[in-house]
Amino acid sequence: MELRLLGPMEARSGERALPLGPRQQRLLLAVLAYEVNRVVTIDRLIEWLWPDEPPRRATHAVRVMVSKIRAQLPELELATRGSGYVLCADPMTVDVHRFLALVEQSREIRTDQRRVQVLDEALALWRGPVLADTVPAETREQLFGGLAESRLLAIEDRFDALLRLGRHREVLGDITVEARAYPIRERLTGQLMLALVRNGQVGAALDAARRIREHLADELGVDPGRELQELELAILRNEFTIRRGGYARRFGLILC
Repeated sequence: MELRLLGPMEARSGERALPLGPRQQRLLLAVLAYEVNRVVTIDRLIEWLWPDEPPRRATHAVRVMVSKIRAQLPELELATRGSGYVLCADPMTVDVHRFLALVEQSREIRTDQRRVQVLDEALALWRGPVLADTVPAETREQLFGGLAESRLLAIEDRFDALLRLGRHREVLGDITVEARAYPIRERLTGQLMLALVRNGQVGAALDAARRIREHLADELGVDPGRELQELELAILRNEFTIRRGGYARRFGLILC
């Protein structure tokens, strides 16, 4: 059985989707899957399920939901441990843990072509926001914001590898979309500037530098970091290479 949290909550046995019950029950199972092979106390489950004000009989409600999950999904090994529960399973049957394992694997790979393949496999596991049909956006950010950041880092790692492979034309559209979605993320803007310059769009690259400078000043009251400033200066000077700095090491930028 597979449990999928990266998008609407799903449980699948082969090609068959399995019933998961109402929203709170889905969230309870999602928490246990997220913490696979670790005991989650009833008190902690209550905090996840009712972050504002739990019902008077919250402990009883949790036990009822666990009983229903066991009845609906008998393939799951959902065990009672003291004052909590543990989902005993191979972590690779939970998409969150498979995603994180693939990202970690990608960072040990020496060739960019293979790294892109592994990151493509990891990112393909995302079908939408975490538990899109189960938790509201504000709760999702509070509980699962770290996963969203891990996804963004994987996207940026993939862009790095594609740029090193010289596939700037292919990746420019995707970088543009992500840079617009995250306008103060310097690494994305640097990647966008590199792709634009390599596509002969020097003016657009400098516009991207100006935009992020304005966003950073307005939203955070700071200037861009050294690497981004170095990249912008190299573009302005029409230098052939950047001798120092992260962008030089990462991309070996050539302006011609």
